[in-house]
Amino acid sequence: MHMTQQLIGPHIWVKRSPEWNALIETVALPLFSDEQRETLALHIDLERRQVDWAGIQGLAHRFSREQQTLLRIAHALFNGGDCQLSELGELPSAWRSAAILLIGQRYR
Repeated sequence: MHMTQQLIGPHIWVKRSPEWNALIETVALPLFSDEQRETLALHIDLERRQVDWAGIQGLAHRFSREQQTLLRIAHALFNGGDCQLSELGELPSAWRSAAILLIGQRYR
């Protein structure tokens, strides 16, 4: 089973919501460890359709700079804001590709 499927479970509506899809795709990236993914998922309540962004931001200080950047992008995409595209230039190639994928997911 793909990580995205594990994260959304029966909540297939996530795939129809660009904001939620971008968030779940961020958390599912292999650039996060399974432990990090599980911890992040604790702050995402698909039943109530709520995200504890303060909790996610509180966790982010333990993550790499690149992971923090991806989480900031996911937050901006989820809330309809624009990403700071200047941050993309600071990311290594694989991370930049992941960020571009997320942006594409949001605006598909």
